[in-house]
Amino acid sequence: MFPYQLVFEKACHLPVELEHKVMWALKKLNLEWDVAANLRVAQLNELDEFRYHDYTSTSLYKEKMKYLYNKYIRNKEFKEGDLVLLVNSRLRMFSGKLKSKWSGSFEVVNVTPFGAFDLKNKNDEVFKVNRHRVKHYLRKVDDGHVVAVLHFK
Repeated sequence: MFPYQLVFEKACHLPVELEHKVMWALKKLNLEWDVAANLRVAQLNELDEFRYHDYTSTSLYKEKMKYLYNKYIRNKEFKEGDLVLLVNSRLRMFSGKLKSKWSGSFEVVNVTPFGAFDLKNKNDEVFKVNRHRVKHYLRKVDDGHVVAVLHFK
């Protein structure tokens, strides 16, 4: 195995002269070809084991990070009467740094089984939106505490 082959995991075609120089160096140093070949194979096996352990440790790390990420995801279940905020998808074209992309609050009037909602605004107008465009509304109570209007099972 050549160092190029170890690094890039591809075959490397060398000129014949270089291969003869390698053989000449081995003969000059009185190295036994079988011992050198066995040592190289042992080193390659160690390298494969190192790669395998590295792969398993990265997969464990990914599993832990996935668990931590999913631990803080809130369940988005909406029921009739919930207050929600609606994302303004047209804001991307005319973006402003200080503009909020959420508008609302809207009241959920009807929930369909396929993820569409009927929302009612402050003027009692009802319109239909997709469930991916809404999130629960957090509001302040008179004493300054933030209350989430959430319903969990």
